[in-house]
Amino acid sequence: MVYEAEDTKLGRRVALKFLPPETDRDVSALERFLREARAASALNHSGICTIHAIEEHDGRTFIAMELLEGQALDKLLAAGPVAIPRTIEIGIQLADALDAAHKKGILHRDIKPGNIFVTERGTAKILDFGLAKLLKNADETTNGETIGDSTNLLTSPGMAVGTIAYMSPEQARGEELDARSDLFSLGAVLYQMVTGKQPFPGSTSAVIFDRILHSAPIAPVTLNPAVPAEFERILNKALEKDRDVRYQVAAELRADLKRLQRESDSGRTAAAASSARRAAAVESVAAPVEEEKTKPKSSGSVLVAAARKNKIGAGLTIALVVVIAAGSIHLRLARSTCRSNIFPSRT
Repeated sequence: MVYEAEDTKLGRRVALKFLPPETDRDVSALERFLREARAASALNHSGICTIHAIEEHDGRTFIAMELLEGQALDKLLAAGPVAIPRTIEIGIQLADALDAAHKKGILHRDIKPGNIFVTERGTAKILDFGLAKLLKNADETTNGETIGDSTNLLTSPGMAVGTIAYMSPEQARGEELDARSDLFSLGAVLYQMVTGKQPFPGSTSAVIFDRILHSAPIAPVTLNPAVPAEFERILNKALEKDRDVRYQVAAELRADLKRLQRESDSGRTAAAASSARRAAAVESVAAPVEEEKTKPKSSGSVLVAAARKNKIGAGLTIALVVVIAAGSIHLRLARSTCRSNIFPSRT
């Protein structure tokens, strides 16, 4: 349960998150709730919702957090696939946020559209670290306190946690997890963003688990022909069932998405420049043609132009020109003779 409120001391709007009344007294739920606050507050990143404080009111614990304006990604996906450029940009932001979390030794374990918020300014933020787990050998510290305290973990190997449709194969098998599990889940989210479909759909949990473990998703380009080949390669690598051939760190996925974004942008720029050059070339050719149309044409040029258009009549045209020239010469000779007869020379 989340409410909008005002921090009267600092004069800012905040969001207050409470546990639902039915789980408010549940010790396990409360521990998970507090762990969410501790995990998120250990991170300082624009792609992760900021936690301001953990407080208690009338015996109920709540988290005071950054107030976000926009929509959860699952609400955006209800309208259909997201544009490719926007998907790439959101993917870059999410990969960067996961990179920050993983470097602090924090594994999210529940990356899904419902836990991703897109602000009105287009910034993607990861929410709900309630299932977060500290990676093995994590010894990063924040505010003087050690993050990597394994006694705070509420789950153990052999227990599958998370949202089934976005689980990695190792997560579905209840195995020990690492950062590569979050990257698989992010790959599933990006797949759904460009296709409008989950990569491993199913009517029951058993069917979904089986597809995650044994089936490859439908090729993204089959569902959306606009998906670039390179983006499809990125998605396939993120969704590799064998984590050893999957993206190993979030920074690697981020780099590939940035490279794709750069190539896409340069491709659009090149296409626009090419169109401009073609338009200029057409104008430069059209100008002399228009100028030529305005010039008066002699009978000879008309005949020559006709000859060029009709090669068969070229010989006839040349013959006609010769006849006209001969007739002109004959006429001049006749006039000269006539003049001589009328005005004979005097001797």
